Amino acid sequence: MSPTTGAARARRIRAFVMSGLALAAAACATTGERYAEASTEPRLTGTEWRLVEFVSPKDAIGTIRPRAEEVYTIRLDPDGTLVAQLYCNRGTGSWTSPDIDKTMGSVSLNLKAVTMAACLPSPLERVSRDLANVRTFVIRDGRLHLNLMMDGGDYVWTPQ
Repeated sequence: MSPTTGAARARRIRAFVMSGLALAAAACATTGERYAEASTEPRLTGTEWRLVEFVSPKDAIGTIRPRAEEVYTIRLDPDGTLVAQLYCNRGTGSWTSPDIDKTMGSVSLNLKAVTMAACLPSPLERVSRDLANVRTFVIRDGRLHLNLMMDGGDYVWTPQ
C-alpha cells in the first residue's frame, strides 16, 4: 500500500467518523426539542398551580382536599422564584430543577418567607412545611404532581 493510499484511507475513515459524530449530536439536540413541542401538558414554569388534593400513602391519612375557602397556589417563575398562596398566608422563595422543559424530573422547592396570619385550622396546614420535602414532579393529564421524599405523599395541582 502506498503512503498516498494510506493517507487517503485515513482521511475517509476520519470523515466517516466525524460525520457519524455530527449525526449523533444532531439527533441528541433535536430529541429534546421534539419532545417539548409534542407535549400538550402545561409547563412547569410560568403556570399558576392550584392545589386539588394531597394523597397520602398512609390509609389513616388518605386523600385530603382543601375546602372551598382554602386556596393554595404555587407559581414557579423562570427566574427561580417561587410564589405561593397558602390559605390565608403568602410565601416566597426559590426553586430549582434540571428538568424544567420536561414533564417529569427532580425539583427542589425552598420557601424562605411566609406571612404568619392566623388562619382557621386546616388539615392542609402542612403544605408550607412539606414543600421543602418535594423531590420529584410529574405533569400528567394536565395536573402537576409534586412527590414528597420517602413516599411521603403526593400533592396534586391543576392550572388556575
